[in-house]
Amino acid sequence: MARIFNIYFSYKNTMHNAMVSVRKTPFFTEYTLKLEDELLEHVPGNKIISTSPEHFTFQHASSQDSNPLMKELIRAVSQHLHTSEV
Repeated sequence: MARIFNIYFSYKNTMHNAMVSVRKTPFFTEYTLKLEDELLEHVPGNKIISTSPEHFTFQHASSQDSNPLMKELIRAVSQHLHTSEV
């Protein structure tokens, strides 16, 4: 069963939101972000992969890829997951 939730985040002093769909596999959990086109230009794709509850990374990001928007999106997804577990 698919799970969908919304995240809220700030980027360049503006609040944004994104819809996130979740797909679990035996090896990782995939979070697909529905982002505005202008924001998609600043990230390496719309998928975040999690191999454990504390490890999140963009699917096509290299270890050098990291910018404030990527960090903010990962923070927002992680925060939503931690608050929904309570």
